Amino acid sequence: MAGVDKLYRRTAAGKLAWQRQDPGVPIDYRRILGEVGEAPMHPDNLRLRLGRYSDTELRNLLEELAELGLVEASAATGHHDLDFTGDFTVNQLRKPK
Repeated sequence: MAGVDKLYRRTAAGKLAWQRQDPGVPIDYRRILGEVGEAPMHPDNLRLRLGRYSDTELRNLLEELAELGLVEASAATGHHDLDFTGDFTVNQLRKPK
């Protein structure tokens, strides 16, 4: 889901809907709520866990969940290189002395 500049986290209402497995909340929503934690999560991480959804489907579902108040979206800061194909050196991995 390259280019997505939002992080998502489950709200208290989302947590409650997940814990209760509320039948009033569609199963697709509950699947996503089960993967979204209470700490901000990048959509690329969700995409890896929820491979059954296309990028567009997942993005739309996350937006619907946000509109319902079951997840919160916040602006992502910095660059997320989740597959480690970007620029970094071994020196960046070493512990500072």
